[in-house]
Amino acid sequence: MTASPVRSVVVGIDATPDNDQVLDWAADQAALRTAPLHIAHAWSLAPYQLPPGDRGDIAEQLLQAARQQLHRAEGRVRERYSSIEVSSELLTDGAVPGLVRTSEHADLLVVGTRGRNRLASTLLGSVSQGLAAHADCPVVVLAGPPQASAPGHGAVVLGAAPGEAAAPVTFAFAEASRRSVPLRVIRTWLYPQAYPGIFAVPPVEKITRTREENEDLAEVLAAGRKEFPDVQVITEVTLDEADAALVDASAGACLVVVGAERHQRRFAMPLGPVTQRVLHHAHSPIAVVPHP
Repeated sequence: MTASPVRSVVVGIDATPDNDQVLDWAADQAALRTAPLHIAHAWSLAPYQLPPGDRGDIAEQLLQAARQQLHRAEGRVRERYSSIEVSSELLTDGAVPGLVRTSEHADLLVVGTRGRNRLASTLLGSVSQGLAAHADCPVVVLAGPPQASAPGHGAVVLGAAPGEAAAPVTFAFAEASRRSVPLRVIRTWLYPQAYPGIFAVPPVEKITRTREENEDLAEVLAAGRKEFPDVQVITEVTLDEADAALVDASAGACLVVVGAERHQRRFAMPLGPVTQRVLHHAHSPIAVVPHP
């Protein structure tokens, strides 16, 4: 076992069918960043509920299987990318605590969402959400079939709320620059409805509100435009629900970027409702970027 490299791309793998897809996507990100790849796999006897007398042999078999999976994963990455520095780690402190720990010195953490059955899928989803809510670095959840990571494949989509924090904006610009693709920025607003599902917006109000949203959006994007002048920026200000607009925009995107609106209030969900819904319904990988 080796310690997680500094500023690495970390990928959490498991025994699910989409494991190679997650691993390959993470390796692509390491190659784009010229960064090391650290492969982590959580192993525990806890889910098996075995009697104490039966644990010895089975525990050793499962441990060996986990080590073999890590060895196979390292071999797969080295075969595809001979130039990438690869390391691996068997996590014994649980998937969420272990991966949160590795995120402290990572540039990016990549995980999947799907399991082999309904229960496994639910458990894996809870891991993904736990990491999105608590990891110290941006977390990419492969919630849908990923588009190619090579340059020219799909836009990077950014959901930019009013006064959006700098971290997700900078991250989105950097990802678009790495891939040589446009950055598509989505800003939405709503108007009180006279009847459910019916928007009756006075024309003057619509013009005024659209202008105000565009002005705020220009301020939000100003630093990113200056730092990444090579990135083509496409802004869209629409009357819509934010989560619905982002889910629609995720079709064909190479990545959707949202800020981690983490809540510490008692009984509050750790992530904002928009982020939660996008994680559940997007058609492309989603990057959840933490900010204060």
